[in-house]
Amino acid sequence: MTATQTLPQAPTSLAAAEYPGAVQRGALVVDIRSRTQRERQGVLAGSIALEARPAVEFLDPGSDVCLAAVNGAPEVLLVSDDGLDAELFSLELRGRGVRGVRAVDGGFDAVRRIGALGLLTEAHHLRRERSAISAH
Repeated sequence: MTATQTLPQAPTSLAAAEYPGAVQRGALVVDIRSRTQRERQGVLAGSIALEARPAVEFLDPGSDVCLAAVNGAPEVLLVSDDGLDAELFSLELRGRGVRGVRAVDGGFDAVRRIGALGLLTEAHHLRRERSAISAH
């Protein structure tokens, strides 16, 4: 590779049609909509709900408050109402050197349109977590 060549960057967004496959591969889904938006639009069951601004710190492995689940996830998907905020925050995290964080293109609205709001409740990696929690 020459000095002018660069490695291709992973895309910062994920098409809604690819969301079900990412969930099946074990993606950690983070709902960054505000509490008001979640109350108005509905919840994304099985996701981690975080306000957008603090989410950046919680998802940055270099932060003192990074969530443990981030380190074990093959991919982290950010979901905002229409996908725009999620795209901005995935770019901010990429700027910090964080890899594997992508925005769901079209956000919650797109996930709802493809009928995938309940996918996380049946995801294998989350069933395992719920089983461990309920056993204690």
